[in-house]
Amino acid sequence: MWAWSRVVSWLRNLIHRRDVDGELDAEVRGYLQLLVDEKVADGLSVKEARRMAKVELGGEAQVRQAVRDGRVGAGLEMLWQDVRYGWRMLMRSKGFALVAVLSLGLGIGANTAIFTVAKRVLFDTLPVEKPYELRMLTWVSGHERPVPPVWGDVYGTPAGGLTSNSFSYPVVEALRKQTDAYADLFAFKNVQMTAVAEGRAEVVEASMVSGNIFDALGVRPLLGRALMPADDVSGGTPVAVISEGYCAARFGRAESALGKVIRLNGQPVTVVGVLPARFTGLEMGKEMAVYVPLTAQPLVLPRAQNGSVSLLDNPQSWWVQVMVRLRADVPEARAQAEMDAVLRSAAKATVSTTTSWDLFHLVMMPGERGVDYLHGTYAGPSYVLMGLAGLVLLLACVNLANLLLARAAARQREMSTRMALGAGRMRILRQVLTESLLLSGMGGVVGLALGYAGRNLIPFMLAGRDAPMGVDFDWRVMAFTIAAAVLTGVLFGVAPAWRAVRADVNASLKDGSAAMGGRRGAYVGKGLVVVQIALSTILLMGAGLFARTLSNLNDTKLGFEAKHLLLFRLNPPRIRYDDAQTMALYGRIEARLAALPGVRSVAMSNIAIMGDGHSGSTFHVTGTPQEHEPVRVQTNGVSADFFQTMGIPLVEGRGFTARDTAASPKVAVVNQALARQFFPKGDAVGRTFEADAEDIEGPVTIVGIAADTRYDDLRSATPPTFYIDYKQQVNAGKRVVEIRTVADPGSVLKEVRGVIAAEDRDLPLIDVRTMTEQVATTVAQERVFAQLTSGFGVLALVLASIGIYGIMAYTVAARTGEIGIRMALGAQAERVLGMVLREVSWIALAGVVLGLGGALMLARLVSSMLYGVTAFDPLTLVGVAAVLMGISLLAGFGPARRASRIDPVRALRHE
Repeated sequence: MWAWSRVVSWLRNLIHRRDVDGELDAEVRGYLQLLVDEKVADGLSVKEARRMAKVELGGEAQVRQAVRDGRVGAGLEMLWQDVRYGWRMLMRSKGFALVAVLSLGLGIGANTAIFTVAKRVLFDTLPVEKPYELRMLTWVSGHERPVPPVWGDVYGTPAGGLTSNSFSYPVVEALRKQTDAYADLFAFKNVQMTAVAEGRAEVVEASMVSGNIFDALGVRPLLGRALMPADDVSGGTPVAVISEGYCAARFGRAESALGKVIRLNGQPVTVVGVLPARFTGLEMGKEMAVYVPLTAQPLVLPRAQNGSVSLLDNPQSWWVQVMVRLRADVPEARAQAEMDAVLRSAAKATVSTTTSWDLFHLVMMPGERGVDYLHGTYAGPSYVLMGLAGLVLLLACVNLANLLLARAAARQREMSTRMALGAGRMRILRQVLTESLLLSGMGGVVGLALGYAGRNLIPFMLAGRDAPMGVDFDWRVMAFTIAAAVLTGVLFGVAPAWRAVRADVNASLKDGSAAMGGRRGAYVGKGLVVVQIALSTILLMGAGLFARTLSNLNDTKLGFEAKHLLLFRLNPPRIRYDDAQTMALYGRIEARLAALPGVRSVAMSNIAIMGDGHSGSTFHVTGTPQEHEPVRVQTNGVSADFFQTMGIPLVEGRGFTARDTAASPKVAVVNQALARQFFPKGDAVGRTFEADAEDIEGPVTIVGIAADTRYDDLRSATPPTFYIDYKQQVNAGKRVVEIRTVADPGSVLKEVRGVIAAEDRDLPLIDVRTMTEQVATTVAQERVFAQLTSGFGVLALVLASIGIYGIMAYTVAARTGEIGIRMALGAQAERVLGMVLREVSWIALAGVVLGLGGALMLARLVSSMLYGVTAFDPLTLVGVAAVLMGISLLAGFGPARRASRIDPVRALRHE
């Protein structure tokens, strides 16, 4: 009942505030009149009685305020009053408010956009039920690999061993039987497939999955049904579920997709369900379009090995990834130990090897992010970008703190008058902080809008030709933006609020004291400007270093001619083309493309040079002792015209010719790096070697040496590489087509598509790009850093200029009387101009020195991201210092010129 009465009282005070205030005024006046009457009855005159009554009462305004402060909901009422008053004050200084909101909005917006990406890279989990219960299974071994070649990733461990998350399907079947160790176990393999839907052929991201995967993850279909264990059996009718995005792109409405037949690598499969858009698969940053059962592998993705295209009963192929969901009643260590025993037993029974199994074990890794390449690639850059964006926001806060300090000095008399009339210091403190939070709130709204608008900008810049990673602008981003706005409001509002309540009321109300207070406040303001310039120095150093890194990478010699080169990939489906048919298809396509007008030459290769992946093999020179640990090199199957088409010179021997056929002796061309490493005497040509690549059989004779080219990216040294004529490879598979054109490669693209369609209308051109675009993709991260840090640097210069101009204009205004006296005593305008500019120079110099010191201390964080330049690059150091000194002098010239034109008579009269 008591609580209800307080609510009713608060509502009455809020809704009928004028009536309540009127009643309070009447009550105070009535009480005052009673006091007057009592004192008149005691013999005092009316005038004296009224004076004594007011003294005893303590002031009508103070009494009214005390009563209001004691009302229910008084805090909200006073907050609303502070907000209204702060809004009126800001509207009186619209220019100041605009600068403050825009600078804060830019800082908060940059942080919001970068946090949106960083959240995806660092913090997001799979959109499934209880993701932290998931574990990714991996195996670790010693430095010698105990299992056959892996179709997947193999990494080194800190202990010098190997680790991978790929398993053979027979091993997966054995692990499935250990049902008491986990709640669910499911397997998957992400691949690219050629999909033909509604007459359109394209390459899609697909995932072959266990039939229980969606039940295990708690993913419910948007329409139709999900895959079930009954679908994941050999010999069953191939079915698929598709993503909502792929459904919308190919079938429009989701309902129309059910029951449709699409062809995956030439195999018809029936669509039985559509998954919601929020579930994108088990690989962070990549959206799967189609899901088919794992047992459909021999049909949709036949892979020839050991005389069979099925990997399901092949213990020699380690290719599928496995995840489990832990049981609440089974400790993780026990589950890992039990599954480790199963893995070792199954592997020993199915894999023939002389390698010791003592170091081969199963290890459970966190699985809440699934297959996570994003973290490894972008975690470090994300932290650096967040740090730089934080510096931008801190710079905006310091700039606003400086402006608010100057504004507080100008309002010092106003605050002192309010305190003299009875306002408490806490009320003044709250009012000033409310104005600061009002500014930061408006800046936060602008920043939220900018962050939302730019949420996909960084992913788009990083993606290059690939589909950009999806980012979610969710409640965590909103919470981050709100927290940033509140924190910045408090951060830049504390100093002005503290100054406002620390003012001496009596001194502030005296003539001339404002100038004295302003002079004292100028020291604080100059200190803040020094901090601004220091932060600007750090940001400009980063911009300079990343810009020079990008420039150095772009100037790196490639070893081949990138201009006028068109690339695309072909992957004929195995269900329709065996090895002989595939080789014949490639031969016809190569001949027809070479005959097109505007085409100089055509070549094919297993992989494209620069950023297209790896193809490794062991390398052993015939007649030399066998190495204790096999030496691995890179390999590439190419056509006869590859070196001519790519513009790679042969430095010794010959290239491939028409005489090099599948029936002739195996021959290879090696690059200079391989020749230097294995044949230091220069006798590589004519020597033979053996390799363990599955598509190379027998000894291979070296017939030529090609010049080195960049292989993986522009940073890495050229790895030892050998090239083999792809006609001599055992297996035919996908190929990259390289076309050297006379003019712009895009001018022949239509005719190229016509040639491929004439051979097979369902054979899509995959990843069409120019070699220039391919090279540019390898420096996408460096380009993003250069662009973002340059933008941050420009923003820092603008904010620093505003700070310098503001503090010097304030200093000149505060010293108007002093400068007038100097000029009255004979000081020339040039000396006054020089005096102010010297002060600007010292402030700028102090900030630059402080900033360079901070930049050098932070250099180790970015040193690994630089190329061709050190973090202590003298050219960048000198350039940044010169730019900041120049900008500082330009920003300070306006106030300095104004000071030199002060009229001594008017200045002294004002003083």
